[in-house]
Amino acid sequence: MKNFCILLLVLAATFHVAAQTDLYQRYATQPSVKVASVNNFALDSTAHVDVTVIAAEDDAGWEWMKREFYIGDLAPEQQASLREGSDVVLFARRNRSNPRESAPIEGEHVNIAGSCYMGISYLSRAVYVFCADTEEEYDAVVTRLVKKIMHQSR
Repeated sequence: MKNFCILLLVLAATFHVAAQTDLYQRYATQPSVKVASVNNFALDSTAHVDVTVIAAEDDAGWEWMKREFYIGDLAPEQQASLREGSDVVLFARRNRSNPRESAPIEGEHVNIAGSCYMGISYLSRAVYVFCADTEEEYDAVVTRLVKKIMHQSR
């Protein structure tokens, strides 16, 4: 996840003007965090999504992020893994326009257009917000996040 965050920050510096999203604009002025945003990021050969990364620069930034995105404390075994240098990565479906909130539901299904996936890297102290247009693209997001988790656990 750390390499992924660095890649996104580099890409964001390159595509800064084109990659201004609502989320980027919302969080860019927040002290103690860095924000990067990339539009049309290729997850695989067919899935392209918009990604916004919010990363803490210091403890104050991480504490703000935990409050802002309702990031909970880790279980003792997860804290031990983190102390040993292993990342703990969690993800959840959230509201696209406000990732603080749960994903909007219509009937019995998640509203795809109104939702996003938010990934949290405790080691990098970063939040990744993936916004896609189709369920297939969201499946690619989940596949990528699961691969990252599996790679981290080796």
